[in-house]
Formats: sequence, C-alpha cells, structure tokens
Amino acid sequence: MGKELRYHLERCVGCTLCMASCPWEALTKGPIVEVAAGRLEEAPLVNVELEKCTFCGLCVSACLFNSFNLFLDGTALEDLLKVSGKHEVDREKCIPCYLCERVCPRQAIKAEVKMARKDELVVYEAGGKPEEARGKIVFDEEKCCYCGLCEALCDAFEIFWEEAKPPEFKPAIGLRIDEEKCDYCGLCEKICPTEALKVECEYAPPRSISEVKIEGEISIDEDKCVDCGICASVCPVEALKVKKPFDGKVHIVRLEKCDPTGCKNCFNICPVNVIYPVKGAEKIKVLEDYCIFCGACENACPEQVLKVERFSLNLEGVDRPWKESRIRQLQRLLGRSVEPVLLEPTYPRQVTLKIEAPKPPKEEAAPEWRIDEQASRLLHERLGKLAEGLGEKTFRIAFELGKLEKVLGRLKV
Repeated sequence: MGKELRYHLERCVGCTLCMASCPWEALTKGPIVEVAAGRLEEAPLVNVELEKCTFCGLCVSACLFNSFNLFLDGTALEDLLKVSGKHEVDREKCIPCYLCERVCPRQAIKAEVKMARKDELVVYEAGGKPEEARGKIVFDEEKCCYCGLCEALCDAFEIFWEEAKPPEFKPAIGLRIDEEKCDYCGLCEKICPTEALKVECEYAPPRSISEVKIEGEISIDEDKCVDCGICASVCPVEALKVKKPFDGKVHIVRLEKCDPTGCKNCFNICPVNVIYPVKGAEKIKVLEDYCIFCGACENACPEQVLKVERFSLNLEGVDRPWKESRIRQLQRLLGRSVEPVLLEPTYPRQVTLKIEAPKPPKEEAAPEWRIDEQASRLLHERLGKLAEGLGEKTFRIAFELGKLEKVLGRLKV
C-alpha cells in the first residue's frame, strides 16, 4: 500500500497543533516569527520529517485549517476523526443577505442573493415621473448592520465598504442616501432586517409597487471555515449557529514586553483577526468569544507575551473501532501527557477451541538379532575354549595383564 502525506503551505498559519499531536516528533517548527513579521515569505511554517512519520494521520486530525491530507494508493482518506467546530444555517430564518460574507475573516462564506431591482418593482403610469415624488427618509446608523440589501435594491443607496475589523466587525464605515434618486416607495424599509430605515411618502404620481421577493442562499467553504462564530454574532436574524473547535483562554503573561506599535506579529498571523491594539496600559486585546485558540499568536510572538490554554476540544467524524485511541492521543492538544495503555484484547465473536491432551508415543520392541547355524556353532566352540583357558592359572594371569597374543592363540587352536 502506498501512503502519502501532503502539506499545503498556503493553508498553514503556524499554529503547530500538528506538532502537539504527533507522537513521533516528525514535525518541527519553522520560521513563524520571521514570516509573521513580514521578513520572510513563502517559507513553510512547519517542517515535516518523513523519515520519522508513521502516517498515523493525527496531524490531519488536529489541523483546523486542512493543511494536511493523507492519501492511500492515491485516494484521500476523508473519514478521519477531526478536531473541528460545527456550524448550522437555519434556511427558514436566513434572508439571505451579504453581511456574513462581508465579515468572514476567512472568506469562507459566499452569499447568493436573487432580488429584483426597484426599477422593476415600481412602475409609474403614463406620464408619471419618479422625481415628482415627495417625502422623507430617515436612516438610523446605530441600528444598521450593513447587510447590503438596500444598496442591492436601489440606486439611491451607497454603502462605503471596508474590511471588517475587531472589535465590532462592521463591514462599512457609513451609508449615503441620494434623495434625488429616492421616490419614497418604501421598499427599502420593508426589507431592512434591523428597522434602520423609515420612509414617509407625502406625494407620488400614480404607480404600482410590487412586493420584494428575496431568494438565494449562503454557502460555506468547509476547507476555509474554522468556526470562529463571527458570522453568527452579526447575523440580524440569528440564522447561524456555531460551535467552536476549542474552549480555552489566551493569557497575556509578559505585557511589559509587548510593543504593538513596532511589532504586529500577532495581528498579522491571527487567522480570524481577533487580536487588536488598544490605547493605554492594556496595549492589546483578544476577543476570546471568537478566538479558536489555535496558538498561532503564541508562536509568532518574539517576546512570548501570549500563552494559549485549551480546556476542551470538539471532535467530528466517522465512528471507527479505533476512535477512543485517537481521542486519547489528541488530548496532547490540551497539554495533557498521554501514557501508553495496554488493553485486554476484545474479539467481535466468541471462538471455542478444543485442545486434546498429547498421547505418549508407542513403545517399539527391540529388534531381534539372528546368526546362521555355522557362525553360532563356531561362536560356541571358541567361547568354550576361552572358558577352558580361564581355568588355567598362567592363561588367566596373561588375560589380566592384557597379553592378548596368548589369548588369541588359544581361540585359534
């Protein structure tokens, strides 16, 4: 069988969960500090020593970012038990809108929104003009979540988008309404999920206004999503539920060494963008509600300011007979030592074995020796001569002294 372990450099964030899980020390830390500081590019954040690797797949199970794949005879093994969070989308509640796509730090969400434009829904009778309409529109910025539906509906809206940043993760800095383009139809108010818009129409030419139908769905890229939960926290209709892969805490242990103005390693390396600078003595903050406790920030800090502690983990995957053994090995990710355990063998079926006592070997009779009559007669004749000689004193003395010539001479007579 051909086994192959593939490492995807572009997915790795340097968290070293793979190192913590490997019982064979086949993985070592790369230049994480240098990469986070921007001094080095395209360098592997972990090194793989294939000579030590036993292809057990624990690194695949531990990695939150799908940086490792294990192949058997060219086929990827997809049924490994994995450390993973969990997310659910309530399709009944989901509008959908663009907010979750805008705030996701991993670009793991894609929103598909199908909705007719206002010009198709508001039809004026012959001679009527939209600019003749009069009224008032009020925008409550505090209520607005910047879902993007109003802008997608009507040209009167313009949202000033920007990267969603901690701590609020707002994907825009403001919204502008061009009242010269607004005809106060009120459709924007109807689709706003947070009631941030109020429209009053004082006069409008004869017109027909159709209802807005919003269709579509959001899709989540499972290879990119790490279940941080930011999307669930901003969803205006609570259509998302997220369970994080780890519960834990980030300790700031050497704050006096932290220089967030000169060093931005932790900001740069955090895969979910939950570390940010603050003014005053605190210097930095970590939004633990969205932190996945991977440990990349701890590895990237050149002064060991941060310490990540994990309390528990969540596992997802196919149930296999070796599940308990893998769960025990993955306890290393929580900082626990794992000692080898000798278990009593268990068998899926009962086997009955009949053992018979060994039987002693049969005794064989000694072989019979037979000589012909002539030889027998000659033997008895010579034995008789020997017996006669032993009766003589001189012969007996010669026999005792070992003088065989005399003895042999008597036998030949």
